[in-house]
Amino acid sequence: MAIVFIKDIKSRLDRTIAYIDNKQKIKNENYEEAFLDLHNALDYTVDDLKTEQKFFVDGINCRAENAYKKMSETKREYDKTGGILGFHIIQSFSPGEGTPQMIHELGMEFAQWAFGERFEVVVATHLNTDCLHNHIVLNSVSFMDGKKYYDTKESYAKLREISDDLCREYGLSVIENPKERSHKSYDLYQAEKNGEWTKDSIIRRDIDECILKTTSPKTFYKEMNKLGYGFNFNRKYPIITHPNFERPRRMKTLGEDYTPERIEERILSKWQKYDIEIPQQDNLVEEFFKPLSRPTYKQVYVSFVTVVKYVKKNPNTNRGLDKFLIDEMRKLDKLIEQQNLLCDNDIETPEQLADYKLSCDNELSECDEARKRLRNMLRVAVRKGDKKEIQEIQESISDLTERMKILRKQIHICRRIEDSEPKIEDKINEIMNDKERKEMTTDERFRRRSRTDGQDVTSGR
Repeated sequence: MAIVFIKDIKSRLDRTIAYIDNKQKIKNENYEEAFLDLHNALDYTVDDLKTEQKFFVDGINCRAENAYKKMSETKREYDKTGGILGFHIIQSFSPGEGTPQMIHELGMEFAQWAFGERFEVVVATHLNTDCLHNHIVLNSVSFMDGKKYYDTKESYAKLREISDDLCREYGLSVIENPKERSHKSYDLYQAEKNGEWTKDSIIRRDIDECILKTTSPKTFYKEMNKLGYGFNFNRKYPIITHPNFERPRRMKTLGEDYTPERIEERILSKWQKYDIEIPQQDNLVEEFFKPLSRPTYKQVYVSFVTVVKYVKKNPNTNRGLDKFLIDEMRKLDKLIEQQNLLCDNDIETPEQLADYKLSCDNELSECDEARKRLRNMLRVAVRKGDKKEIQEIQESISDLTERMKILRKQIHICRRIEDSEPKIEDKINEIMNDKERKEMTTDERFRRRSRTDGQDVTSGR
């Protein structure tokens, strides 16, 4: 699987060329400062320590050893020595794919197809990482007509298409859904690959942490707002704004797991642990509600929440049920919190729920007393000026405070269950009664029609 990156060379042309050719061989006292970047890119690309063998360095429309000179002459000939001087393209393959000879041959074909008719190019295959990869340096000015190469979305898509076609010919893997790939800079790719912190990785980290500690999309965005993030969904591509970064980011560029839709799916996926397989639509009510003659708290919630989720997800096919479940669909995240508490703690009866709530109350009181004692100790430590002890006490206070938040929330959920469980049973009975009434009405209509048909038959005789 080949991934293609492209990077502009905007100044100091010789530095980029230096990436390709051996530094000792490239040394030239007469080079111009303006071309240093291209020179170094070429130097890096042909560096013997990375290629290991000279065999893996070749030029198209120029020789690798004099590529910098040839490219510079082309620029001077057409008086185009400013602007973007060249392009550094990296074609990277999956670990274990291909041999050095194959990858170099593929890289040469790629460069020939893409640029060979009009541009000077140097191709070098680097063997210094687990992933074999080609470095390609392209002169931005055509030796044929002096026209410049422009890196656009269309031209980049064409490069990927050529690379994918060649990978298929050589039997290498290909990303079959190109929409999922992003036009990410090579510098950013390398930084993330090396585990360095980037703006994108910081945003992804914060999103991941907020997803872990929330149970609904609404609370997720509240947590992100607390960290200073802003969101704008009133555009074609929703954006996220970091408090310390000047430019906003399109959420889709962070990766496929960070779009608004995927974030919601990741949050909701945590709710799936107590789901039951959904039956066919015709059996939905009967499958989940009819067996509940003497249901436990867990059974009531798992059945009810499963139906509510299914009705909310498929509104057009559940017009008979959605009128009963309008409020529940709107408060689904709270229902799921209640379901999860019951199932996580194996609570079957009102008595078990009361015992669990009492244990949370008792632990909350103990935590509060312990925190008061620690705050008194903190005052003493502050007077002493013992920084180490102050830090340890503050960390302990912070841990207790976090635990108390969790306990208060659990107690609040218990109270919601006590209040809503009877209402849920009433709602289930209402739905079941409506179903039975409809069945009776249907049966009555059928009987009446049968009687009418029978009379007509008799009178016909």
